Amino acid sequence: MHTGKWWWEMQKKLDEHCSGGTIVPIIISLDKTQVTMFRIKTAYPVYLTIGNIPKEICHKLSYGSHILLAYLPTTCLEYIINQASHHHAIANLYYACLCRVLALLKPAGLEGIPMHSRDGALRRCHLLFATFISDYPEQLLATGVKFGECPKCDIEAKDMGSNTAPFHLQKLREVLDALATLNHGNLVFVHACTTAGIKPIIHPFLEDLPFTNIFWAITPDVLHQLYQGLLKHLLGWLSAACGAAEIDARCRQLSLNHHICLFTKGITCLSHMCCFIFGIIIDVHLPNNLNPCGGYSTSYILCNTLVTAQRHFTHSTRH
Repeated sequence: MHTGKWWWEMQKKLDEHCSGGTIVPIIISLDKTQVTMFRIKTAYPVYLTIGNIPKEICHKLSYGSHILLAYLPTTCLEYIINQASHHHAIANLYYACLCRVLALLKPAGLEGIPMHSRDGALRRCHLLFATFISDYPEQLLATGVKFGECPKCDIEAKDMGSNTAPFHLQKLREVLDALATLNHGNLVFVHACTTAGIKPIIHPFLEDLPFTNIFWAITPDVLHQLYQGLLKHLLGWLSAACGAAEIDARCRQLSLNHHICLFTKGITCLSHMCCFIFGIIIDVHLPNNLNPCGGYSTSYILCNTLVTAQRHFTHSTRH
């Protein structure tokens, strides 16, 4: 995280507020999870880690770099009959719980907490909310954006997925001004929130967190946007171009590897194929002895397709 621009920009703002502070970036991850095998009970587990931990440590579960903060409820509130009121009540319950969980970040971010660093020096550390990792539905809940719209920028819903449409980050000040009209009456509050492009939410956690822009904190949904969005289409294209039987036959012929689980029945019916998909399509021939793209091999084309898709994904999620 220290290689990005966010940390340096926040350090400048923190020095203007109170010079000499050390930033501890707070990373919150949240996803709706089934917690029981009977009666389908679900909850929102909220996990916390910090950006000062190296990736080789943070990615290992055995090191305990993530801690569980709370389980947020997912009650259905069935006694609320009106559908609009039902949706608003569920959303505001989510905001109220998350606001209570993250309440201590406000004084810790403004005043700082004395902590000993690794070199033994005592530093005034400011815990600043930096990143919110979640799926698209939870991103909408955190930002208050309506379903089908972008939780980061002001792009129109009809232009979602386009890499040519201009976009700008959501204006946090306009959102906060709209939320501040709560005491001016329901009609004024709803109208202000609609103009700002958010739902009429009551005191979300983004109001009180210092030096925090929730629209910066949203990260790309790698699982659904990149992995499933790209590789599922890629596997379908390979199956159509080379034949599912050929892909499955090559999968069964892979040599043993202790890092890779082999599927003797093929992978065209599975979704976990990232680890060995290149080994399967190396020098594969298209039907009817077609020569793709003027003599280039299928693996070369696939590699360039992945690079192009990665650049497009980075461009479209950079905002």
